[in-house]
Amino acid sequence: MKSQSTPIHTTERIEWFSTTNPDGSVSTRKSPLPRSLANVKRGFSEQKREDARGWARKQLARTRNRKYRPSEKQKPNPTVAKANKRLASRFYQMKTGHCLTGQYLAWTTRRPDATCWWCQYSIQTREHLFKNCPQWRSQQKALWTTVLEETRKLPGPTRGRDRTSIAELLVDERCSQAVLQFFATTDVGRTSGPPVAEDGEDAASEASEWEARDQAERAWEWREEEERLGAE
Repeated sequence: MKSQSTPIHTTERIEWFSTTNPDGSVSTRKSPLPRSLANVKRGFSEQKREDARGWARKQLARTRNRKYRPSEKQKPNPTVAKANKRLASRFYQMKTGHCLTGQYLAWTTRRPDATCWWCQYSIQTREHLFKNCPQWRSQQKALWTTVLEETRKLPGPTRGRDRTSIAELLVDERCSQAVLQFFATTDVGRTSGPPVAEDGEDAASEASEWEARDQAERAWEWREEEERLGAE
């Protein structure tokens, strides 16, 4: 007589089975449910970070060398960490400067020049998009009004449109929520403009690389959400 396994119930990401043994007795066992590729990758990343932190703690305890002590600046921005994944991605791309601006895309040769594709200004920089591009005039006004109000309420320098650089804006955690709202109501940092016809299909493909990455991340999020709802 062969043993037979029958699913009983599912809890979180574990499925329980009952097994009828050859002698007629019944035993139960658990089996992990399948995981999505995005979930597996995230697990590897979290384990890698934890291993690095553990190694640094051991080195700090052994040598007492302060270079192994984690810097306060390495802690993630809590506001951005809780935000939508695509908005957070645009935030950090804009913060590093490796983002969808005419200036950066021209530097990487993905576009023939740095012209703003919304207003045709000669150079589309972060400063231009956050302060001067007429395409987003109302959103810019809302952004800087909120930034001024928030920085007046909390300790630290007051941030205003005319006396704050975009680098200072993006590094100040008091301004993070206002910046995320600006991204949510505009296409700044989301699109690389219309396809470039001069260099043919290859250039158009390179220019749309960021959009393809965004679509892939969006598909992973949908799959994870479906799995979560299915598990519930």
